[in-house]
Amino acid sequence: MKKNLVIRSGSLRMGGLERVLIEVVQNLDLERYNLSLIIEDDAGKENIFLGDIPKEVDVYFIKPQEMYNRTDYYRKRKKNFFDKIMYNYYMFKEHRFVLPKTLQILKKIEEKYGEIDCFIDYDWGARRYVEKLNLKKSIVWLHNSIPNLLKKKSKIKRFGKNLKKYDVIVAICDEMKAELEEIYPYLKGKVKRVYNPFNFKRILNLSEDENELTLEDKKLLKDNYIIAISRLDTVQKDYDTLIKGFKKALDLGIKEKLYIVGDGPNRKEIEELIKKNEVEDRVILLGKRKNPYVWLKRAKLFVHSSKYEGFGLVLVEAMICGKMVVSSECPTGPKEILKNGECGNLYEVGNVEELALLLDKNLKNKENLESFYEEIKRRINEFRVEVVIDEYYKVIEKE
Repeated sequence: MKKNLVIRSGSLRMGGLERVLIEVVQNLDLERYNLSLIIEDDAGKENIFLGDIPKEVDVYFIKPQEMYNRTDYYRKRKKNFFDKIMYNYYMFKEHRFVLPKTLQILKKIEEKYGEIDCFIDYDWGARRYVEKLNLKKSIVWLHNSIPNLLKKKSKIKRFGKNLKKYDVIVAICDEMKAELEEIYPYLKGKVKRVYNPFNFKRILNLSEDENELTLEDKKLLKDNYIIAISRLDTVQKDYDTLIKGFKKALDLGIKEKLYIVGDGPNRKEIEELIKKNEVEDRVILLGKRKNPYVWLKRAKLFVHSSKYEGFGLVLVEAMICGKMVVSSECPTGPKEILKNGECGNLYEVGNVEELALLLDKNLKNKENLESFYEEIKRRINEFRVEVVIDEYYKVIEKE
């Protein structure tokens, strides 16, 4: 008899967490589960991944599109005092709307499939009210380093109290699991580690797919470049170190350009940073791309600058595409993924000189890269979707 599984998450917009969610939904055995997906925001045209969900999966949105659009309008303008008040007002209304709507959706699912066997809160968005859902089993998935994300001690403490409400807590790497158990010793025994799954065949196929490229894109692909792929966010992604490190590497004599795939709230600040360092002709912002792999495949190497991570999906994707990785040694993820430097190079967070030297070394010495490839091939097998989905089954079905 099929189990009744519900997964709740925040959105189907473009993002790392959303990509992982879709990978999971596409690979869970639907002969094993009646699967329902509850998504908090109906973002309309921004629901990039809605078409990738298997037709057998029921999809429910909590907030209707007009509610999402209204709040998002004020979110983007909240530097203005009046708009900030309006944003806070509509956020308050949304918070009051979410719980009763979620209960209504769960009732519909139970009427269709019977009692819910397992509820997965995939982005911890239900943490404030999960105990009111009367669930048989609840699991929360954590995708970020909590101290780096929340920062304030009061928020970190409150977050731990919310985590206690769940039956199982999943961290996406061993470093994050250890971090959680150190901060919240009362959660020991509840925390499990499950890596993010990667569909190697899909990634490699997409890396050869040039169907959506313009003539200008194809021209850019022929150039010599290194690549960074991340949200344009100066708080987490440390573009200051990336741009300055790249500039110093140019001074050392590298010839490659730097392509950056992604979009985000700090695009203007990053454009100013590029101008300030006088590298406008060497750094190209490619914007948001649904298929970043075609760009990744043709890059000389992949560079990752972050002050903190949850996991660092794109590091594994770069390794699958056969790329050498140069990454900051930030918590959590990169150090573990790269096996303390056995599968790539790590530099101290914020260390411009070290980043520049590693870029220079890897781009000028091809023999240095060859020594990493065999270790990379062994390491990435642990992230294969077939391996990871088995871990999902264990977590979902263990009594």
